[in-house]
Amino acid sequence: MVKSALTFRKLEMVEAIAKLGSVSAAAEAMGVSQPALTQGIQSIEAELGITLFSRGPRGLQPTSFARPFLNHIDTIRVELAETRLELEQPKADNNSHTLRVTAGIRSCKIWVNQALKQMKQSDPALEVTLDHDLLPLYSRLMADEIDIGVSMTDLVPESSNQIVIEPLGQWRVLFICRADHPLANQKDLTLDQLRAYPLAGHFNYPVILRLFNESNGEFGRLDISDGWPTLSAPIESLEFLTTMLQTNDCLGIMPRSGVARELEEGSLTALHITGNTEFYVKLVLVYLQSKAFQPEIVNFIKTVKQIETARISED
Repeated sequence: MVKSALTFRKLEMVEAIAKLGSVSAAAEAMGVSQPALTQGIQSIEAELGITLFSRGPRGLQPTSFARPFLNHIDTIRVELAETRLELEQPKADNNSHTLRVTAGIRSCKIWVNQALKQMKQSDPALEVTLDHDLLPLYSRLMADEIDIGVSMTDLVPESSNQIVIEPLGQWRVLFICRADHPLANQKDLTLDQLRAYPLAGHFNYPVILRLFNESNGEFGRLDISDGWPTLSAPIESLEFLTTMLQTNDCLGIMPRSGVARELEEGSLTALHITGNTEFYVKLVLVYLQSKAFQPEIVNFIKTVKQIETARISED
C-alpha cells in the first residue's frame, strides 16, 4: 500500500497559510520550521498534482483546489474531538471517585466548601483535593493536574476548543485597607501610590492586570514581571485576609459583600482610585471538554449552581 502524504497535520498547514497569508507566519503559529511546512504543502501538491496557493497582493491566496481542504477541516476536527471524548469516557469511569479542584478563597467561602461537603455526604468514598493555585489554571487543566477550576475569566484563554467555560457569578470588588492606613480617605489615588504598599494575596494579580491594563488605562500598563510587593504570609481564608488588612499596611482586593460588616463598622475602608472607584469580576467554572461527562464534575457543577441560585434568591 502506498502511504498518502495527506494527514490532518498537513491539512492544518493548509488552513494556517490560508488564514495568515504567508509560510513564515503559518510556521510560527504552528511551531514548526518554514522548510518543514513548505515540504508538507509540497508533498500534498505532488501527490495530488495540484497547486494549493498562488501569490497575490495580500500574500499567498488559496486556489480553488485548496477550498475542499478548508471546507472540511472543521468537520474533521469536530469528529476527532468526539472520538477523543468517547475514548476518554472509560478513563473517567475508572477514576470516578476522585475530584481535584482549584478555587479562590472567596469561591471556597461561597460555593466550593459547601458543594464538596454535600458531595462527600452523598458519596463517602469520594476522594477530594482542593488548592488555591489558580494562576496556572489553564496549564494545570491541560496537564491533568486538576479536574475543574472555579476562577475569574481573566485566568482563562479567550477561546479554546479543549475547555468548557461556564458562567457562575459576578462580584463587585474594591481596593480595601484598614481605616487608619496612610492612604485611607485620600481621593484620586494613583498606581504608584498603591504600589508603595504590599498586596495581601498573589491570587489578586489577574484582577490588577485587567483593571489597570483595560478598565483604567490612564494608570499605564502593569507588567507582571515588574511585580507588586506581596505579603509573605500565605492567605488561606477570608477571615485571615481580613485580619491581615486590619493589622498591617497592606492592601486587599475584595468583593464588597465579603467585607460589608467591616466597612460598616469602620475597621476597613474602600480606597478612592482616580477615574474608577468600582470594578467587577466574572466567575466561571472551567474544565476539559474531554471530562464533560465525568460524574463527579457533573455533580460538582450542579451542586455549585444550586448553591448560587439559593444565595441569589436569599439576597
